[in-house]
Amino acid sequence: MNRAQLTIKKISPLQAIVYTGTLSLVIIIVGTVGFFVTQQSLLEKVQKKQACYLDLVDFRGKLLEFGLSRDVAGVTMETDIGQRPEVLLFMYNKILSQMREAGLHPHTSFHLSQESWPTLLAGDNLKLFSLELEKNIDKAKVESKNASIKLLVINEFFLFFILAVLLTLSITAGWMLHNNYRETLIPLAQLVGQLKLLNRNIPESIHDTAEEMKKELTEMDYSNDITQITRSIMNFCGDIEAKNKKLDEIYIRDEKTNLYNYRHFKEHLIIDVERAKRLNDRVSLAMIDIDHFKFYNDSNGHLAGDYALKLLADIISSQCRAYDVPSRFGGDEFALLFPKTGTSTARDIAERLRKIISDRQFPYEDAQPVGELTVSIGIATFPDDALDWSTLISNADRALYKAKADGRNNVVVFTSIDPPNIPG
Repeated sequence: MNRAQLTIKKISPLQAIVYTGTLSLVIIIVGTVGFFVTQQSLLEKVQKKQACYLDLVDFRGKLLEFGLSRDVAGVTMETDIGQRPEVLLFMYNKILSQMREAGLHPHTSFHLSQESWPTLLAGDNLKLFSLELEKNIDKAKVESKNASIKLLVINEFFLFFILAVLLTLSITAGWMLHNNYRETLIPLAQLVGQLKLLNRNIPESIHDTAEEMKKELTEMDYSNDITQITRSIMNFCGDIEAKNKKLDEIYIRDEKTNLYNYRHFKEHLIIDVERAKRLNDRVSLAMIDIDHFKFYNDSNGHLAGDYALKLLADIISSQCRAYDVPSRFGGDEFALLFPKTGTSTARDIAERLRKIISDRQFPYEDAQPVGELTVSIGIATFPDDALDWSTLISNADRALYKAKADGRNNVVVFTSIDPPNIPG
């Protein structure tokens, strides 16, 4: 028997536990520090890639608005400040910078100079640019998904690393270590099994996994180590779930008014019109514009204008039913979507809303041309006034223009315009 074997033989089980425990503790500390450093770095990358993806999608929506304004609604680039070329160019340059910071290298054909920007927005060039934009959106989506998967893989690797250390410690220390840690190893194996069932592509799976771990934490007698690990994973799942909810809200809400944004409104409009076609139902749309709002902004400043927009948005939301879709269409214009609603009901709701706004006291409204802050509303209904969603918007706008032409502060339905013009 050599000296090494004699030395090992003299080591008592308690000493083996102390030695292997100390070594394992050092490994765990180093691994944990490395894990949290790596996790933070990956989390920052995920956030940058997700933010870049959302901005690309938002930019696509702005280009779509620009194209619709140019080709369908007939609005010129000079009158719609939300869709002016220089605004789009500013967003484009910002997105390029974000993509570089996030490590998303855009396609070579996606790089454009300021001089070529007006030419891009003319004719069919916009369609070609939109195709390049779609490629970059798909690339950002894939990169964001891969970064999220990598982050979850790192967490799983960390858990398996902890498991390997504990198993090694158990083999080295013998039956004493096994006896001391049997309340740790079995629950840890169950925890790893639950994590294997986690579906990274379904947000609800993260919530369900955290709830299941919380339930087992209260029902089973876990060791302190497992309790801390489980709580850390639960907190991590909670953070991811909270970030997902925040991203969802950012994706569908307007920042100034907290109403739904144009993107969400359009998605609902298309879906509701298609559903109405199948069920032989109706969908009504009210376009709302603030009367003399430019004068209000010029007289009182944009901060006062933003405050008035928020007050009007709160009133609009308060008068909506649970399934209505109140949205900010752009600038000082709102869109109110009424699923499963005919013209008569939509007109009653709009008239009640108009009167409430007219009776409401707004700051500085005495200086307005009519002494109060009011709105004009135009209403169109599918299929009575239009046979598709884009025409429904166009005809609701025509009714709105008629309401403003008739003196403002009133409600006009498209069928009252003489002569009615329903596209086929």
